[in-house]
Amino acid sequence: MKNIDVNKFYKTMDQLMSDFSPPRVSTYFERKGGASLCKASELAMSDKLPKFRLVSAPTGGSKTTSSIALLAMLANENKGFTGAYICKTIEECEYVYRQLKRLVDPSVLAVYSYLHSHDATPVMLLEKKKEHGLEIHDLFDANDLFSSRLIITTHSRWKKEYDDEVDLGVRKYKGNQRNLIIIDEEPELFSIFPCLTHEVGELVDRLSGLVHQEEVLPKDTNVIHKFTTALRSIQQRMERITDGAIREATYIPVDLVEDHEYQDVLNVTHVDLGKYLDQMSLSKRNDQYDLLMNTLFFLHAVAEGMGFHTRQGTSGFYAYKCVMSAEAGSVVLDGSADLNGVYNLCKGMELVDVPEVDYRNIKVTHVTPPNEFKNKMRTNGIMKNSWSAKPYIEWFKEFVIENTPSTSEILVVAKQDLLNYGLHKSPNDNFERPFETDWNGRHVHFCNYGRGRGSNLWKDCEYIFLLGDWHLPISTAIAKVGSLQSCPAKGLDLNKLGAPRSNDPLIRTIKESHLLTTFKQMSARISLRNIDDNGVAQRAHVYSIDGDLSLLISWKDRMFPNSSEIKYMGKTLDEGSSISQKFAYLLLTTESLVLTGNELLEKCGLKPNMIVKALESRLVKPILQNRGWTRIRSMEYFGYGRGYLLVRGKENS
Repeated sequence: MKNIDVNKFYKTMDQLMSDFSPPRVSTYFERKGGASLCKASELAMSDKLPKFRLVSAPTGGSKTTSSIALLAMLANENKGFTGAYICKTIEECEYVYRQLKRLVDPSVLAVYSYLHSHDATPVMLLEKKKEHGLEIHDLFDANDLFSSRLIITTHSRWKKEYDDEVDLGVRKYKGNQRNLIIIDEEPELFSIFPCLTHEVGELVDRLSGLVHQEEVLPKDTNVIHKFTTALRSIQQRMERITDGAIREATYIPVDLVEDHEYQDVLNVTHVDLGKYLDQMSLSKRNDQYDLLMNTLFFLHAVAEGMGFHTRQGTSGFYAYKCVMSAEAGSVVLDGSADLNGVYNLCKGMELVDVPEVDYRNIKVTHVTPPNEFKNKMRTNGIMKNSWSAKPYIEWFKEFVIENTPSTSEILVVAKQDLLNYGLHKSPNDNFERPFETDWNGRHVHFCNYGRGRGSNLWKDCEYIFLLGDWHLPISTAIAKVGSLQSCPAKGLDLNKLGAPRSNDPLIRTIKESHLLTTFKQMSARISLRNIDDNGVAQRAHVYSIDGDLSLLISWKDRMFPNSSEIKYMGKTLDEGSSISQKFAYLLLTTESLVLTGNELLEKCGLKPNMIVKALESRLVKPILQNRGWTRIRSMEYFGYGRGYLLVRGKENS
């Protein structure tokens, strides 16, 4: 495909923005970001080999607006152009559809999700309107995707095509590959299937009852009979493994499908199961439908050896499928792609240069809560019950009031279990919605981890408080390692990978990437997403409450370039602090430019023969680099003395 005319692209972008409220034209910074998208799209449409072109477009850089303008321009300029826009949520699908509908002939356009289908009930639409203020008027049939040059749909439908190896009209138009597919936000590259023993039993019971129905063909009856016979044996093996797990290692590979059962298990495909569930009148919108389909995928994966059992965390069985392959003609818009080390582990992922945001107006504060709450944001800690959560919410509310001006707009990000208790909600406020409240004149919004990524609902908030970290379950991280390596569970050192302080580079990259991208993406929900013509982000204050301090120190300058130094609040040390913790705290907070061996021994208990090892610790090393500490000989620095010193600042330059 020929080069994209960026001037025509800019005109289309301004045409789109002219109907915004208030109307405006694109800024110089937005145009630079749009030009990066055009370049990535040119490359993607000319790719012969499978690739994802990654555009780490900053949140607030109008990447969605740029994408809409680009697709519209290409479709209007070339009647043979076909494209797709893939969204995380239904709300985003509807927004993109409405904007595109203004720029192109509606006859070439279709949007599809379960709420955009003719099967959507008035009750479903009313619930969505009440929850998100979303009104959907145009409905489509799934078959409309096959015959529409421009389509909008969800990540789940796009990925379903890949997982199920079927054509749903997403990647192809009338059987031919679409010219350009733009995926908004990080795609789910892994397929992981958790499963419990009783869920296999549920699938057996459902299918066993089907065999006696008259409309089931004899051929299907025979297939179902063999399948359910194998599943009963598999269920018994799962029960034995679960019962004996206390005597086993924390993670164990499982061999649930015997050789003579292998073909019987694989003979029932997702298409077959969908047909059988349809005969049971089980709707595809039903949670039970999804659970039964997940069980089938689990069985297929574990039949290939890609499965293990764990009694750690959310205990049970996990299976996984190999990582999703990159595809030619695809552009991924991900504001945190530069932080996501997982992309570097996958084949065919290439970053495209984008303009960098100046975060000089951003303040980042790390808060250590009181000892009774420190490191307790867990299901067996603060979130155990409302009685345990109440003192934490009371402390946190007081902290927010003390550190924000009245009339502030504030976003709080927390785990769903904590918000479910409703303790954040003031009983007499004026907000009907469950995730809005008034705290002494402050308008406080709440969002749980895992929701809101990509949303601009809170763009007017100047303050954000992230409560704890949203850690990736270790079983999920292990399954991702197996997927990346296309390796059966027997070939993985499961217990080494699953160790609390595992040093495996893949596990560490996967876990840290999850923390970093979550932190950046959620922080970018607030006013720092508002970027001026020169690429400078609007003022905002980000509070990390009991988050991973060493990770924040290591990556703050990558997440928020040119932002001020991290501010620290709360008592970081207590009587039970280790020598490394005391050492890290001293390096972090001291105003001294030189620390002698005697000072380290006196203040931290750090002996000379322990210093080298301490300097390499995960907690100390990022602080060392961030504050510019270097270990040099006393003779080299002072011109006299023996031993070594730690030196920082200008005198070390």
